[in-house]
Amino acid sequence: MCFLKIHSNNHTFKTFCETTKVPVYSVFDKDEYRNKSKTRKSDSFVVSFDVSDAEWDDFPAQVNDAIQFLTANFSELDKLIGEIPDAEGYLDFPLYSRLNEEVVNQNDHIPKDLIRLAGKLSLGIEMAIYSQEAFE
Repeated sequence: MCFLKIHSNNHTFKTFCETTKVPVYSVFDKDEYRNKSKTRKSDSFVVSFDVSDAEWDDFPAQVNDAIQFLTANFSELDKLIGEIPDAEGYLDFPLYSRLNEEVVNQNDHIPKDLIRLAGKLSLGIEMAIYSQEAFE
């Protein structure tokens, strides 16, 4: 699972979402509730795209999906980010921690193809590490 998240403090993404062919996962305006229980409001305008449905323990598949997603949607994403001066975006890779008594170091390689594509779009890359036991 990997998402592309783009935030803005001043501009909505809803008009873009109505016309784009890029598959939108979610879109929220500032101060709009982000959950059904209406307890969490968005502190910015945000649009999220579903980049990969690969499992959290399959980082290479997430990366390959991200490269394909950015390549296939590059021109439309470049246009969106270019039209919104304060747009800040990043790829969000959730990963399970592999650390335990025998594994004390976790390394996950980000290939230059992904770095190059993300850089051309001015995107950051985030790797969020989760304890697998927390979800059991």
